[in-house]
Amino acid sequence: MARVYFAGTDGFDASRAAAAGRGRSARSAAAWSLLLRALEREYGLRSLPEAALNPAGKPYFPSRPDICFSLSHTRGWVLCAVSGSEVGADVQAVRERDLAFAERLMGGCGRDFTLHELWCLRESFYKLTGRGSLRSMPFRREAGGITAPERGVVCRLYADIPGCAAAAAAYYPASLPERLVKIETPELQKGIVM
Repeated sequence: MARVYFAGTDGFDASRAAAAGRGRSARSAAAWSLLLRALEREYGLRSLPEAALNPAGKPYFPSRPDICFSLSHTRGWVLCAVSGSEVGADVQAVRERDLAFAERLMGGCGRDFTLHELWCLRESFYKLTGRGSLRSMPFRREAGGITAPERGVVCRLYADIPGCAAAAAAYYPASLPERLVKIETPELQKGIVM
């Protein structure tokens, strides 16, 4: 089963990050620090394995094929999914100005999802599979669940992060948690493990 973690970035000091980011932004450092804390909880790791990029540009751990992960960040928040099998995850801050783009991006899914929910579903699916158009992937709600554009993919939406939409995707028979796990912002700093 996958686990999906999140943390706020307000008050996060990138110079004291528990793990270095892969980009220059403080959000990248916060996301990789969140991954480290998730791996401590799930696998007992005290440091991140060396990361590489697959041909689609997704990071992975060559020395630990048993650990799969997906990272995302948005204004004020970071998200991390970890699993023993492939997983994709995304978080987006809900902004009113984005609603102007809703019609172009909804692609007939407007009755089932908000713009931000649909975008997170599409991003998480793309991060999982490396396929599909972020502008037109069809999702729908059926029988109390979410039907992805490809058979064998399970998706879940999360409303646990204030002011955000979040989603995760995995290949069946993997399961996704019903709720996200919160890591407190200070835990993303060096030397602080709670």
